[in-house]
Amino acid sequence: MSKKLITVLVTVFTVMILTTGCNSDKKAVTETVEGFLNAMVANDMEKASQYATEEFMESNTMKLMQPDYLADTFYATMNIDKEDLDEAAQNAVNEYVKNVVDKAYKSFEIQDIKIQEDTAAATARITLGYNPDASTSVSDDTTDLVNEYQTEHYDELVAIFTEEGEKAMNKKIYNDLIPIVIGKMQEVLESSEPSEEKTILSLVKKDGVWLVTDLDENRPGAAAGDTAAEAAAGNTAEAAATGGTAVEEAAAEAATQEETAK
Repeated sequence: MSKKLITVLVTVFTVMILTTGCNSDKKAVTETVEGFLNAMVANDMEKASQYATEEFMESNTMKLMQPDYLADTFYATMNIDKEDLDEAAQNAVNEYVKNVVDKAYKSFEIQDIKIQEDTAAATARITLGYNPDASTSVSDDTTDLVNEYQTEHYDELVAIFTEEGEKAMNKKIYNDLIPIVIGKMQEVLESSEPSEEKTILSLVKKDGVWLVTDLDENRPGAAAGDTAAEAAAGNTAEAAATGGTAVEEAAAEAATQEETAK
């Protein structure tokens, strides 16, 4: 066998080995990404953890796919204690964030996979069950509801503010308005069209197994959930502030008139 032929055969075998190894890794990465995203579509965090690192599953990225965490985000954004809300208000929050999570991931399509040694990146197009931007446009729609509430409860709120103070009045407003505002946001959530977003999953090979370590900054499901929770809090806070300010002004004016009369 000639030296030239041996060189050719060695080259061919080397290429075959490298190609086989690359194809094997690509298949493994694809299986991990598919397994992880299928679990996200099913909203099965336990299943998703089989395809991701423990650190990633405990990160804020994945916490944003948990209804309890989104509810806490709502309360923190509102700067209120959950215990200050009655059962109806708490149920409205819980049902809304659960619906947000349930609708987050509906389907996906893997578009590209790139591998470099023991790291990889997979690009996927995710279909969301709703349009995250829709939740931010409810403010105008709730104005009439808030004005109606303020008119109906005006005297009651003035009395509470005068006798028990601002905190008691705000508690009353939040308990009354949260179900109203979030109810409107539920309607928008249900009626909005599905949307598509691109995301990039980062992976690492640990002990021969490919695992998801992160989603890019524009992660669809998680970011959408966060946006929806904060939008709910923002819309409710705005509505409460609108009603509360007018009542405070009226109460202050009444107090001034009473003082003048004395």
